[in-house]
Amino acid sequence: MKRSLQGAVAALAVLTAAPALAADYPELRPAYPENWEQPDDSIRFELGARYWLSWGSQDAGFTATVGGVPLGDVGISTRDQSHIVELHGKIEDLSTQTYVSGKAGISLGTTGTYTITPASSGAIGSSSRIGYAGGDFGWLPFGNMTDGFAVGGLVGYQYWKDAPDIGQGRYGTAFAGPGGAPSAFAPAQDNFDIHALRLGIKGQATFDMFDIQAEVAAIPYAHVSGTVGGSGSDPFVLAGIPFYERAPTTLSGRGYGVMAETMVGFHPTENLTVRVGGRAWYLEGQLDAQFSSNAFGADQPTLTLPSNFARIFRYGALLEVTGKF
Repeated sequence: MKRSLQGAVAALAVLTAAPALAADYPELRPAYPENWEQPDDSIRFELGARYWLSWGSQDAGFTATVGGVPLGDVGISTRDQSHIVELHGKIEDLSTQTYVSGKAGISLGTTGTYTITPASSGAIGSSSRIGYAGGDFGWLPFGNMTDGFAVGGLVGYQYWKDAPDIGQGRYGTAFAGPGGAPSAFAPAQDNFDIHALRLGIKGQATFDMFDIQAEVAAIPYAHVSGTVGGSGSDPFVLAGIPFYERAPTTLSGRGYGVMAETMVGFHPTENLTVRVGGRAWYLEGQLDAQFSSNAFGADQPTLTLPSNFARIFRYGALLEVTGKF
């Protein structure tokens, strides 16, 4: 009995001294608050597909000169209608009002006409290659990307291939015909490869069941290279002399332009958006063509032909289906 009473007294003494002992230790760090993590919906993803019914044109003119004496003008002009399928995606960080987006498209069918001056003309064939791929980083600091209106800037890169099939695009590899006309040929394609820098502004507005997106991007610099499709059995008649292409006419240079796009969207469900709109791309610049020819059965020196004008234009209507999660 005495031993039990002594144990109870000791326990009571420990409990009484506990507050004083606790005062001698540093305060422990509290537990994390319940909302210490970023909200689950601060990152938003979009993934979808677009159909672009586009119309395109290429126009370039060059002046052939020898010893400073002009021999004549050489030019190419194409007009096409292309059906393009595109995949696109975007990641939005709503906490910082930023996004990263990307897209890639390829033509599934192209029709149209071409003219190579002063040599030949015809219909665009079925082997056309119209395509593009690129990405942007955007920051929309003004407004709210979650709901309402937001606007800001973007910077990006775009690769653009514009290569309509110009039908009989060929150049001569052997010359044994009357007057030195070509007797054997190799294929030559009309092919423009463009690497473009994009700097622009973007705005978007989101409502209950609708949204609007618009962007305008300047192209302060673009590198352009490629080939101009051959004239086949038709010569370039310069200063009364028939010149036949003995190699693809290559070109290179720089350009500048603008790209614009506007889309209006409808949200049939919370995670699905259907959009319609339009897009236009325009580029112009200075190109140098390397023209290699054969006249009267003899190879002629390769000429560098600076362009008088060079421009590419593509525009059309867009239809988009996008999922958001």
